[in-house]
Amino acid sequence: MNAPLIKHLSCDRFTAVRIRQTTPDPEKITDIPCVDAFSIIVQLQDFSAHRLWHGRRLNYSGGYRAGSVSLPFMGDELRCQHRSAYDNLRLTISRQTLDELQADRDGKKIGVFRYDQGGTQDAVLYHLAQAMLPALQQPETANRLFLDHLLLAMCSHAIDHYGRVTPPSGKPHAALSSAQLAIAKDMIASQLDGELSVERIAGECGLTRSHFSRAFKQATGIAPHAWLLKMRVERAREMLRAVPTIPMAQIAQDCGFADQPHLTRVFTRLTGETPSAWRHRQRGTGFSNQVFEFDA
Repeated sequence: MNAPLIKHLSCDRFTAVRIRQTTPDPEKITDIPCVDAFSIIVQLQDFSAHRLWHGRRLNYSGGYRAGSVSLPFMGDELRCQHRSAYDNLRLTISRQTLDELQADRDGKKIGVFRYDQGGTQDAVLYHLAQAMLPALQQPETANRLFLDHLLLAMCSHAIDHYGRVTPPSGKPHAALSSAQLAIAKDMIASQLDGELSVERIAGECGLTRSHFSRAFKQATGIAPHAWLLKMRVERAREMLRAVPTIPMAQIAQDCGFADQPHLTRVFTRLTGETPSAWRHRQRGTGFSNQVFEFDA
């Protein structure tokens, strides 16, 4: 038996935890804190033996395949027993957060999620969970806009596929005005450290979070968190052009990247070449006003 490896990430509206354990105590029964919230649990590997109680009633005994999801209500006095190795991601969202999301979507409040107690295979939630793993591994490289985007995507998918709710009315939402788009772009460009949230930008534009996210992508072709990465790389190119001798580590720090390798990874993905190669090419061919394309 060994202690579980836990990676934890919290934001204003949700908590994400990845828990891995190779040899759990098969006799230990864990009481799960009772809160008015829902959990989206995604199995990252096969989990062969597990027991779950609702109060004193044994609700499930069996395993889960990798890629399966469970969506329990956390106010049901849950207890669990891990009887084999496991690795999963658990996203906990308060009822208030889901209610606010439903209000944005013109839908009624959800009562419960319906899913197979033995786990439902869900490729969308599995891949969204995979996208969140780097942020759990290195929280310093994550940005709030990206996490907000993932949260909205996971919650919307869970509501649409498992929630007992009234479907959204389908009423169209207005596009961003030129003034609102300018506000959003200016806010992102002025805070490249990634601490800016979608909610704050939406509030400055007088919109709800989900309305703003949809309208921003409609206007720019990419999500707010992707625009942030684009702005970071553009700032890095400006610094490379203005001061050819500036150290890469300094550029990474000033542009909001966690470190030089983080700068290199993002810069290369967006431009097709490393910062060093880009700087070397500018020295050899003269400064370029090339605009790179961004794949959303």
